[in-house]
Amino acid sequence: MALDSTVSGGESFAGPSLEPPASGYPINVTYDRQPRRQRFWAIPLLGILAKFIILIPHLIVLYVIQFVVRLVQLILWIPVLLGGHYPLWGYVLVGGTIRWSTRVTAFLFGLTDEYPPFTFRSASDEGRVYAVQVRMEIPAHNNRFWAVPLLGLVVKVVILIPHLIVLSVLGPVIYLVALVLWIPVLFGGHYPNWGYQLVGGTIRWSTRVLAYLDGLTDRYPPFSFD
Repeated sequence: MALDSTVSGGESFAGPSLEPPASGYPINVTYDRQPRRQRFWAIPLLGILAKFIILIPHLIVLYVIQFVVRLVQLILWIPVLLGGHYPLWGYVLVGGTIRWSTRVTAFLFGLTDEYPPFTFRSASDEGRVYAVQVRMEIPAHNNRFWAVPLLGLVVKVVILIPHLIVLSVLGPVIYLVALVLWIPVLFGGHYPNWGYQLVGGTIRWSTRVLAYLDGLTDRYPPFSFD
């Protein structure tokens, strides 16, 4: 695995590639829309069961890593409060974990047939770009207010309540939508565009909210699927 990556602003560091996103928001999720889809994954019950089984290694690793991330959050506020900078190793670990879990979720919901790689990086070890990309732009400075112990987190959660309400509605909706999305895939070999807009947009939305909550960006997330 190549360890030297370049980020926005020309800085280099050892860790996953954090390319500036194409959208205006610092955190973005994009999907490579495959022209033909594997119909096996759309077979009712069998397809989703098979996905869960082959994703077990990812789920185990992510369970451990996300526990580590929660512990790391207990100290990540220190360099932000004292120096105004979210450390690069925080982007490697926290940002990489968000990228990893987003890819697993996208594969589970059928946004790609490509099995997710075991990596924090933006691309696979072979240099081939994965079908689901989570791109992050590192800001020049971070707002120290959000790093004030307890107060910063409490304020973030409060101002994120509208997002959390919307996402709590969209969550069940995309699970219900998944009950019909298999039909065009199974019979036509195509994942519909509205599926990318609704399911993919919800995943993008929740990824941005999580990244904001974890301090990877200070910009308030937009109320948007795009």
